[in-house]
Amino acid sequence: MKNFARLALLSPLISSGAMAATTRYDLDEQVSFQAVTWLKDRVVASGTAGAIYLSQDDGQHWQKLNGPAQSDALQFRDNQWLDSGRLVVMSAGEEADSGIFISDNLGQSWRRVATGETASTFYDCFYVASNGQGWLYGDADEKGLFVLATEDSGEHWQRQQVPFNAQPSEGGFASSGTCLNGAGDNGMVIGTGNGSVARVLLYTQGQWQSIESPIAGGEAGGIFSLQPIKQTLLVSGGSLKQSTLPAKAWLYDMADNSWLALPALPLTGAVYGSAVLSVQGGVEYWVSNPQGVAVLRPGASDWQWVSQSNIWSLACQAGKGCIGVGKNGRIELYQ
Repeated sequence: MKNFARLALLSPLISSGAMAATTRYDLDEQVSFQAVTWLKDRVVASGTAGAIYLSQDDGQHWQKLNGPAQSDALQFRDNQWLDSGRLVVMSAGEEADSGIFISDNLGQSWRRVATGETASTFYDCFYVASNGQGWLYGDADEKGLFVLATEDSGEHWQRQQVPFNAQPSEGGFASSGTCLNGAGDNGMVIGTGNGSVARVLLYTQGQWQSIESPIAGGEAGGIFSLQPIKQTLLVSGGSLKQSTLPAKAWLYDMADNSWLALPALPLTGAVYGSAVLSVQGGVEYWVSNPQGVAVLRPGASDWQWVSQSNIWSLACQAGKGCIGVGKNGRIELYQ
C-alpha cells in the first residue's frame, strides 16, 4: 500500500532489551529486511536496496545473492523459494517499481515476468503453492480489486476477475509478504486495509467470499498479516495512524464463520508480520512490528516478549523454531 510504504520507512529502530533472540546477525545496516520465507533448510530474506540474502542451513550462515539488473533502488517486499529450486521475488512500488522476478540458478541470472503497468499499480504480496498455482495481491485501481494468478510457479501471471467492488483506496500492506497467504488445496486468503471496512477475501474451491473483519479499517488501518492453521486463520493488523493503541490479533474459524479475539497484544499500532509454529500441545502464534516480537503459547493467557528488535517479518518451521528479519539488516533466530 502506498501510504504504508511512506509511513513505515520512518519507523524508528527500537534497541533490543533483556528478552533477546537466541542468535542474531546484522548483515548490512543499509538494508531494511521486509520479508522472510523458509522452506526445508533454505531461508530467504529480502528488502530495500534490492537486497536478497539466502541461507541454506536454517539461518546459520548467509550469502548475498546477485539481484536482477538495475534493482538496487527496488524494495523486495516479498519472496519465496520453491521446491523446484526456483526463487521468486516481488518488488513493491508505484508503476514499474512493482515487479515479479524469477531466478532458477541462485541469482546468477534473472528474468522479469510481471511489471506494474499504470501509475496506480502497487504490488503488496504474493504466494505460490506447491502445485505451482499462485496469486498476487495489489492495491485496487480503476478496474477494481487487483489480483494476479499464475498456474506455472510464477512464470506467467494473469489478472483475475474478483466478484466484489473495491472500496475507495482499498489495498494491502506490503509489510511482511503475508497480506496474502495460502488456504488449503488450491485456495488462498487476502487481508485488506485502507478501506472503510477491513475484510478477508477468501478463495477456496473456485469460490470467493468477502468477510468483514473486527479489525478497524480507515486510512493506514486494517489487516496486515494472515496465517492459515487448518480451518482457522490468524488475522492481525491495526493502524499506523493510531500508533498508541494496541495492535490487533484475532482468530477466524472458516468452518463456522466465527471470530475469536486473542489476548491483548503488547505491541501498539499495527502488527507487521506474523507466523504460526506447531509445537507439542498445540500452536504458537507469533507477531512482530518495529517494537519487537511476541508469542502466544498454547494455553497461555498473555503474550510473551521474545525480542525488542525492529522486526518486520517472521517465518517458523516445526521442530526448528522461528526467524525474524527487520531494520538495519537484522536477522534473529528464535529457538
